[in-house]
Amino acid sequence: MKIDSLNIEEFASGEHRGMEIESVSSDSHLLRGGSRTGKTLTFNAILYNLLGAKHTIDLATGRQNEVELEFTNDSRFFRGNPESEYEREDETLDGSNASEAFSEDLGDTTLLKSLFVHSHIGKMPLDELSRGQRTKLIRSVTNRELEQRISRLEDAEEQLSELVVETKDTKRRLSEEKSDLDRQVSDLESQKEKYDRLESQIESGELAKLSQQLRRDEELENRLDELFKEKEGLRKRLRKLHRKKRKQENYESEVNDIIAEAVNDFVCPTCDRRITTEKAKNRIQRGYCPYCGRNHSLEGLKQRLSQKIEESDDLLDELKEEIEELQDQRDEVSNQIGELKEEKPELEELDGFTKRRLDNYDHNIQQIQDHVQEELESISSSLDELKSDRQSLEEKVEEINRKSKAYSEAHNHASEMVEELTEQSFEAGIQEFSEAWEEAYNQMNSNLQLGISISEEGRIQFPGRNNLREYDRGGNLSGSEFHLLNISFACTLSRFATENGVIEWDTIVLDEPFSNLQEEENRDAALEYILSLDKQMIVTTSNTSIDSRFDQVEILEREPLQTKLGDFL
Repeated sequence: MKIDSLNIEEFASGEHRGMEIESVSSDSHLLRGGSRTGKTLTFNAILYNLLGAKHTIDLATGRQNEVELEFTNDSRFFRGNPESEYEREDETLDGSNASEAFSEDLGDTTLLKSLFVHSHIGKMPLDELSRGQRTKLIRSVTNRELEQRISRLEDAEEQLSELVVETKDTKRRLSEEKSDLDRQVSDLESQKEKYDRLESQIESGELAKLSQQLRRDEELENRLDELFKEKEGLRKRLRKLHRKKRKQENYESEVNDIIAEAVNDFVCPTCDRRITTEKAKNRIQRGYCPYCGRNHSLEGLKQRLSQKIEESDDLLDELKEEIEELQDQRDEVSNQIGELKEEKPELEELDGFTKRRLDNYDHNIQQIQDHVQEELESISSSLDELKSDRQSLEEKVEEINRKSKAYSEAHNHASEMVEELTEQSFEAGIQEFSEAWEEAYNQMNSNLQLGISISEEGRIQFPGRNNLREYDRGGNLSGSEFHLLNISFACTLSRFATENGVIEWDTIVLDEPFSNLQEEENRDAALEYILSLDKQMIVTTSNTSIDSRFDQVEILEREPLQTKLGDFL
């Protein structure tokens, strides 16, 4: 499938509206013109027609865009805003149906766009692809079946990862609910124990004796009353502080969980794969960045998340100091109460709980007994209900633990399979592609031969005698190398894609491919290589010396009026 004709009625803005190339039927078509004559605009117009406005490069396409392409398989696609029209065989589709059918017939969008090499470094195919996308794309053209298996497994891995996170969230929520129920049960059991003890004191007559002793010594009763009240006040304050302390102690752990699970929603920029929550959490605990795994302090990350996190440690220290002071005060009060009891051994069994009940009911033993029976009935009923709720919750925890284990095992299995198949694809297709790409590059480059290596993570490296260079903006590559690497990459992709029946598209579009090739020998070698391919090559240039090498040449000129370009040299 190649381009047969191009019609740009309204595209972008400026001086080139109305440009129409009536025939692009040759395998080598050159668009030559000076600055602002529409070379890159034509490049973008083809991209716009095939893939839509968001795929054009460095171009605001405007709202009124109309581009029509006719293809060598007798199909035609018109993309406008908002309408589209697609003719194929004996049917004509319009609107979204046309766009969807055309996109389906074209195939892989990422692959198709990688066959368009822009003139600007940083906007070329290899720059647009992440490392993971590079290996994924290479797998798709060398071993499509294997790539599809890996993609399905990666989808399953992602879904299972979400289920693992979801079940962990549920486990944490259930654990918090159970802890709350446990505290309630413990509090009620403690209350019941106190009321049971008080009931026993009533039945044995011991409470009546304590009451009589206190009534005989009013000064002692008042002193004990003050001390028990002070102790109870300290107990309540300590309980409140302990709750705050637990909250602060759990805060950092909760934040770590939040960070770890947030990381799970992102994709690693190096390998293009998700970081599991468990791996992120392990990294946090070891003081590593949960995202990249490097040895970084988490303080900066915490500061970016919340000012409260930054202050939590200081607040926790303050709470600990205050708790220690209150505990010392409580111990002092307890010692004073103990000294009074040593003076009056008959008050040994008197505690704050019993003293408050005596005071509340003005030492009326019968009223205290009625109160005790009423409270014991209420506490027993509440305990039965809470224990039933806890049993139900424990069953839910057991079920979610079972699910969590199953999801984790399935996720680990999927991850292992992805790694195994990825390694398998590297040993076969990716290395084969790397060798073919290296050969293509070296045929285009008349200077020193360049070795090309693709790592499992998708890094593109160039081994040398003394160093290892890498494809990125800081890899010490020349403009010529950037350009030739991208052109040879696109050509190699196209070759594997058509040979393996991945797509029917058989056109490569190059925008000013020779602009960074300073040496004439390099330009000649590159030109000879791309024209030797059994591909349709659409090339833009401002170079006037290469017209004779192409089957068709279109001269682009700046004209403010509608221009039809169909006269070929």
